[in-house]
Formats: sequence, C-alpha cells, structure tokens
Amino acid sequence: MQRQKAKACGCQKLRFVPLLTPVFETLKPIRKYMHTLRITILLVACFISGASFSEYKLGLSAKPEGDLGLVIVASETPEYITEWLTTPSNYGVTIKKLKTAKPNQLIVSAFLATGLTPDKSGNFSFSVSYYFLDPNGKALFGASDFAEGSGTLPTKATFMMADPALDIVLEESDPEGTYTIVARLKDLVTGNTANCSYEIRFVKNGL
Repeated sequence: MQRQKAKACGCQKLRFVPLLTPVFETLKPIRKYMHTLRITILLVACFISGASFSEYKLGLSAKPEGDLGLVIVASETPEYITEWLTTPSNYGVTIKKLKTAKPNQLIVSAFLATGLTPDKSGNFSFSVSYYFLDPNGKALFGASDFAEGSGTLPTKATFMMADPALDIVLEESDPEGTYTIVARLKDLVTGNTANCSYEIRFVKNGL
C-alpha cells in the first residue's frame, strides 16, 4: 500500500446521513467558545505543504483513480504522522488505532483519502470538512474545508494524508459515551465527495 501527500480508503456507511448535508453546509471555523464545551482542540500542522504519502498497516487497500474514498484514523500519539512524513513512500507505517479514550488523553486524528482523480496536468486537489458529535448525536463543532491536500498524483493507487491533522482532548467534566468524528472528502478536480466516520468511546474509569 502506497503513502502519498494524502490518503484515503473505504469505510462503513454513516449512521448520521440525515444530518450530514445540512451540517456540512453550515459549518463555521472552530471558535474559541469551545472551551465552554470543556473540549480542547489542538491542531497538528503537517510539516509538508499539502499532504503526505505513506503506507500504513490497517488491513485496508488503496482505491484506484476515480473510486473516491475516505478513512479516518486516530491514535494516542502523533508519532505515526511524523513517521508518515519522514519515511520512504514504500515503507509500511503502523498506526495503533485508538478506540477508547480517558480524560485528558490526546486523540490524534488524521484524514486519509484515496481514489482521487488528476486534472489534465496530472495533479490532484482535495479538501476535508468535519464535525464532532457528542454521545447524543449532537454536532458540537466542526469546520468546512478544514484540511486539504494537493500535488502530483502517482500512477499507483495510494493513500493521502490531509494537512493539518486534528487533535482532541476530552476532559473529566465531559460526559461519558461514544463520540464520533464525521468527515466529508471533496475531490476538487471532479467535485465528487466521500464520507466517513470514526467512533471513540470515552470512559472515566476502567481503562
């Protein structure tokens, strides 16, 4: 599996489809009021403009050109992003997926795109919008065109990591339950979109 200045792959259908379109149409940039939600957001900027490419070991296959797909990955450390950016494209980056988080634990999330279509010059361009749902399915915050990627599309099917990544920290005062990152990938060459979601169970005891 190849890594590229962006990455993606297939994912399950969203449970929040009825909410998806209106939320993405009305998203605003992340605002400072978010501390009132007791959720701290940290943005991890990638060191390479656009996106970065690499292989990663999650048992997923990159999609061919035109078969647009998106996957969200999350871990408790940004080390996998650094490894992605600093290793050869044929190197397999291992991402330890985080599915359960505890208070004040860093959740490092990245958006991976695949199946992008190049323009007449052989270049790709895409953006990723997202929103974050609480355990009741309420959209707490989000941003349109939050992350992006662009560059020359390789001939081999590959994954692309959008820039920047998204870090989330849930605090002791936040309610327990399953939180969900919902994202939409847009291929800026074709206008096609792909959706994906990632669930994180938040528990205060038992980890």
